Amino acid sequence: MARYGVGLLGAGWVAGEYVKAFRDHPLTEVAGIYNTTPGKATALMRSHGVDALEYSSDDELFDDERVDIVVSATHPDVRREHCVRAAETGRHIVIEKPIGLSREDAHAIREAVANAGVKTVTSVVLRWNPQVLTVRQLIEDGVFGELLYGEADYWHPLKTSYPGYRSFVSRERGGSAFMVGGCHAADLLRYLAGEIVEVAAFSMPKKLNMDYEYDPNIVASVRFANGAVGKLATVFEADTPYILNCKLLGTEATIVNNEVFSSKHYPGSLGYWKFPTIEPSSGDVSHHPFPAEIEHFIDCIEQDVESHASIHDTWKSMELCCAIDESAAKGGQPVTVNVELPVPT
Repeated sequence: MARYGVGLLGAGWVAGEYVKAFRDHPLTEVAGIYNTTPGKATALMRSHGVDALEYSSDDELFDDERVDIVVSATHPDVRREHCVRAAETGRHIVIEKPIGLSREDAHAIREAVANAGVKTVTSVVLRWNPQVLTVRQLIEDGVFGELLYGEADYWHPLKTSYPGYRSFVSRERGGSAFMVGGCHAADLLRYLAGEIVEVAAFSMPKKLNMDYEYDPNIVASVRFANGAVGKLATVFEADTPYILNCKLLGTEATIVNNEVFSSKHYPGSLGYWKFPTIEPSSGDVSHHPFPAEIEHFIDCIEQDVESHASIHDTWKSMELCCAIDESAAKGGQPVTVNVELPVPT
């Protein structure tokens, strides 16, 4: 029997993945969806075999006492408003990326969640990708050693056929290349390699797609807390398919995506060995591990523990993206990344 009713804000591209994940979890059921376009929520739910309410307003969703979990699957310009309200009304929250469009958005959500004592998970879904899980385990098992260099790339030219395309390319609703998609690479590098404390970034104006209202390509040199160096890049404008690269060079091993080399731990290896896995090789949301994320989140609620991807951690990924954008706006001036804010009480 379902213990948690779920209310979704937004019925766009990613919302269908949440509907399926909550539909299939034994402890949850979809109570309803609010979307600004009438009829879209009902059509989405019916397409996935869900019979639930289409709310006529966000007020109606928040007034529904059946809703225990709120999913913020809207565009990020209203993320802060909805997540703060969800926390203040005692709901657990699934927070789509990015966590708003500014540092202030992330911190307002973080503070509201801390004050309310509710659970959160941020949909930095690469953390549940099988390749990433394997790399994380290799690091935890001591194969990697100490980080010397780390980099991650998010290459994803946006297509006009994507639902939400107009919002993605908009500065007002999308924000920047790192906010729209590069935040996946930024969070991944933090998650696997550790905190980044300083960045120096450069961006280039649009050349191929005049729809972008921000610079579509941006690269940042980064310095880690342990003194290691590295790079983060987001490329929205180039002749390339979707690519997510992550390269980690350590004192005892090097890991390049799903390839590993270690003369210490694998002395008979003549080069990199490749482990078969599901790679993060598609920008299509149906390829992303939402069911694993939601299963993890429900376990956190049931066990009263914080997710590794809660707002109490992922605000630092938001700080990183904001620092990169700030540095690029200042022509490459180094910017310190704030990673030491106390948990609000």
